[in-house]
Amino acid sequence: MPTMPTMLTIGQLSEATGVPASTIRFWERRGLLPLAQRRGGQRRYTEAALTQVATLLLCQEAGFTLAEVCQIEDELATRTDTWRDFIRAKITDIERDQARLAHARTLLEHALECHHEVLGECPDFQAVVASRLPGRTPAVIEDLRAAAAARQR
Repeated sequence: MPTMPTMLTIGQLSEATGVPASTIRFWERRGLLPLAQRRGGQRRYTEAALTQVATLLLCQEAGFTLAEVCQIEDELATRTDTWRDFIRAKITDIERDQARLAHARTLLEHALECHHEVLGECPDFQAVVASRLPGRTPAVIEDLRAAAAARQR
């Protein structure tokens, strides 16, 4: 006799995955999880929902937004090879974010080491501000990085 698949309540799915029930319901409404079967008014999920939730969590850890996950799923319904394009685009986004964060760190480290009492009086800071004006180059940031590297040696 075939065995019935194990069915999970939303509370059990929530406990097993560490995802709040409200998030599971939200993902279901957005179409990121298939609609659960109902028994006695309660949602019942198959064990496959565990993998689906884990996949959504992994996508979020990789930096994908829920909108991007929806877009990927829509694209995969018609073209199975598009997921690589989404990953390449996400890597580009991450590299851009890393450059922005490195820039911010350089500015903050300089601010901590600056001997001026008022940061606005620092010529290096003034040069960075001026580099943000149209027609200016951000070469000052590279100068600050080089100076920080020289101090660490």
